Amino acid sequence: MKHVVVDLEMNNVAQNSEARYICSSETIEIGAVMLDDNLTEISSFRTYVKPEHNVRIMNKITKLTGITTEMVENAPVFNEALKMFMNWCLGTGEEVTIYAWSDSDFNQISKEIILKGYEISDDEKNLLENPWSDFQQEFDTNLGFERQISLKMALDMAGVDFSGRQHDALDDARNTAELLHIFKDSDLFELTLRKIKDIMQPKELGCALGDMFDFSVFAVA
Repeated sequence: MKHVVVDLEMNNVAQNSEARYICSSETIEIGAVMLDDNLTEISSFRTYVKPEHNVRIMNKITKLTGITTEMVENAPVFNEALKMFMNWCLGTGEEVTIYAWSDSDFNQISKEIILKGYEISDDEKNLLENPWSDFQQEFDTNLGFERQISLKMALDMAGVDFSGRQHDALDDARNTAELLHIFKDSDLFELTLRKIKDIMQPKELGCALGDMFDFSVFAVA
């Protein structure tokens, strides 16, 4: 079994493009790391992706991601880039589970597959026809958060400094993988996240009252 943690960066589809009826953004970078059964990184993947429905990377996207129009001009288009990623995932010949921080990346890929007519091979079906594991939801639910928290905040809670640049697809994937390792390792979880989980999850009323008041003053002699 291999575990893949993936992250995407996107650029807005041009306002006058009919593609916006299907999706409002296009993938411009795919970054991923592959982990073994011990959730240790054994391989990494990164490619920029040339957008097809906007000739330039918008200024706000460049400021966020560091990706410029020049950086994607000679990059593979979506269908080529996704095929490269799929081949990398399947290259080990083992079963693969894909994780992403939130479900937005899988939704993006699903929409672009429709928009750009990507033909899913039999080998790719399990990786592309079933939603990827939403690690953000699993993390939030396990720790008792009602609202989604950012990857950076989750790492802070685990006592881990973000390594690299935020909104760099490979750096985001690598940091997500680090958090996944801590989350899935019972010893590391106990050292870093157990106190937060205990605080966030509600206690039964009797226990809560016992923590708040000293009932010994009412003891009968």
